[in-house]
Amino acid sequence: MCCNCCSVRQQKIWVFSIGTILTVLGAILIPMWPTWSEDIIKSILPLSPGSVIYNKWVVTPLPIYMSFYMYNWTNPEEVNNTRIKPNFKEVGPYTFKNVKVKEDLKWNNEDHTVTFFSTNTWTFVPEKSSGGLDDVIRMPHFPTAAAARITRKWHKIIRKVVNFGLQREGGAMTMTHTALEWLFDGFIDNLLDFVYRLHSPLFPLVSNRFGWFYDRNNSKEAEGSYTIYTGKGNLKDMGESKMWNGSDHTKFWEGECGRVNGSLGDLWAPGKSWDDPTSIFLYDAGRFLNIFPIRNETYRGIDVRRYEATNRTLDNGQIVEDTKCFCVKRNECPENGVLDFSPKAFRAPVYMSHPHFYMASERYRENITGLEPVPEHATYVVLEPKWGIPMKVKGQMMASILYEKDNQMEILKDLGHNFYAPLLRISLDAEINDEMLDLVKLLLNVPSIGVYIGAAFLTIGVVMLVVGIYITKTHKWRGDSYPGESTESPAIETDNKETQSGDTENTNETPPGSENIQTLTRVTEISEESSSPAETVREDPPEETPKTEKDTTVDTISEKDKTNESKKTD
Repeated sequence: MCCNCCSVRQQKIWVFSIGTILTVLGAILIPMWPTWSEDIIKSILPLSPGSVIYNKWVVTPLPIYMSFYMYNWTNPEEVNNTRIKPNFKEVGPYTFKNVKVKEDLKWNNEDHTVTFFSTNTWTFVPEKSSGGLDDVIRMPHFPTAAAARITRKWHKIIRKVVNFGLQREGGAMTMTHTALEWLFDGFIDNLLDFVYRLHSPLFPLVSNRFGWFYDRNNSKEAEGSYTIYTGKGNLKDMGESKMWNGSDHTKFWEGECGRVNGSLGDLWAPGKSWDDPTSIFLYDAGRFLNIFPIRNETYRGIDVRRYEATNRTLDNGQIVEDTKCFCVKRNECPENGVLDFSPKAFRAPVYMSHPHFYMASERYRENITGLEPVPEHATYVVLEPKWGIPMKVKGQMMASILYEKDNQMEILKDLGHNFYAPLLRISLDAEINDEMLDLVKLLLNVPSIGVYIGAAFLTIGVVMLVVGIYITKTHKWRGDSYPGESTESPAIETDNKETQSGDTENTNETPPGSENIQTLTRVTEISEESSSPAETVREDPPEETPKTEKDTTVDTISEKDKTNESKKTD
C-alpha cells in the first residue's frame, strides 16, 4: 500500500478495516481455537490408509529392544540333597532390536476395524548385551517335568509306561545348549522328538524342535492375525483389540479371563481419564494384562501419566473376584502374583510372573537361591494421556516350571525339594525418539499457539484502531489539515500571487496609501490633456477597450476626488 498515493479517506479505510479484522479474529481465536484445534486433530487421528498416523503405525513407531535373560542351573547334582537348595544364576541380557511390520491389512468400514498379520524381525545388538549367543547354558529338562505333571492323575499302568519312556527316550534332569539355540535356532531333544513322532492328541506338539522363539524370526503367521478398532466412529476404541485369529476369545482361560482385550502396545486411545481401564494384550502371555495409573509426572518436558502393573495385574481372585477365572480347573490355583500358564504351554506346569517373583508370595522362591526381586522388575507404561501417545514402555515377565517329587517317576522320586525353577525372563524396552518427541510437543502446543496468535492479532488490531482514532482527531493523516488551514505549500502560494496580481476577489481591503497615489496619477493625466493643442487632423476614434475591474475602481475613486475638490472650491 503506497501511503503517498492514497487520499485521507483511503488511509482511514485501510487502517480501520485491518484493525477491525485483526481485532475480531483475535477475539474469536482466543476462546475458540483450543476447541477447534482439538476437533480438527481428533478428526484426522482415526487409523486409515494414508492417515496422519498410518505410517507411524504400520511400522514400529518406537525403537523396541527385547532382552532375554536365562537361568543357569549351577548345582543340579545336589538336587536330591535336602540340605542344599537348587541355585540359579541369571545370565544375559541377550538384547535384540525388534521391528514389527503390519502386513495383509484388511479394512472393515462397517465395524471400523482393521485385520492384519505382524511380521517380527529380531536383530542381535552386541553392545547392549552381556555375553554372546554362543554362551552355553544349563537349564532344567522341562519336558521331563511336563510329562510327569501331565500324567500325574492318570492310571498307574499308563504312568509306568510314561516312566519307561522317560528313562529310555531321553528323560533327564537338565539339558545344555547355547543361548542362540535356546532362543531362535532351536534344537532337537530326544524326548520331544519321540513324543512328536507319536502324533498323539494327548501331546499335540507342532514340531520336534524347541526354542523359545523358534521359527518366529521374520515370520508373518507365527503370532496369528489381529483385529483392532481404527477409532473411526468412536475415538475411545482406537487401538483396542477386538479379535485374535478371528475370535474374540483365546480359549485358554474361561469366561472374561479369556476375552481378547486391550491395546497391542503401539496404538492407544486418546483422552484417557484417571479411572479409565487400561490393558495390554500380549500374544506371548495369551491374555490381557491390566495396568493401573500410579502418578502424573513430567517426562522430557511433557506432562505424562505412569501406569504400572500392581498386585491386581496377576491376581487369581484373591483381591478381585472377577479374576478368579484365571484359575485352571483340576490344577491348584496359584497365589497372587503368579499365573498358571499351562493352558498355553500344552498343559505343562509352566507359570508366569514378574521377574524373580516380584510382587509374588515368598513361597515361590523359598526352595531356591539366586533370585532377588527389586522394584526395577516392575512393568510400566509412560503415556501422554491427552492423545494416547506412549513415551516409554517397560514390559517384563518371567516363565518358570514346577519340579515336584513323584514316586512313580524314577528321575523325580528322590527330589530334595519341590521348587519353581526359573527358565526365561523377557524384558521389552521402548522409548520415544527425538523426532517423535518434537512432533508430540508440536501436537500438544497447537492449542496454545493458536491462542498466542489470537492474542497478537487482538493486540495489533486494538493498537491500530486506537492510533487511527488518535490520528483522525489530531488530523495527522498524510495530506490532512485543520479546517480553514491551507494545505498548499508556500512556494505554490507565491506563484499564485504573481500570476493573479490585481485580482481582488480574495480581499475587500485597499492597501494603505494606494488611494492617494491613484488620485495624483489621474489628476496629472487630466492636466496634460487640457494643455495639449487641438488636433487638426481628425482621426477615427480609437477602438474602445473593455474596462477591467481595476479601471472601474480607479474611475470611481477619481469621481470621488472631483466631488471633494468642488466642495472645497465652493
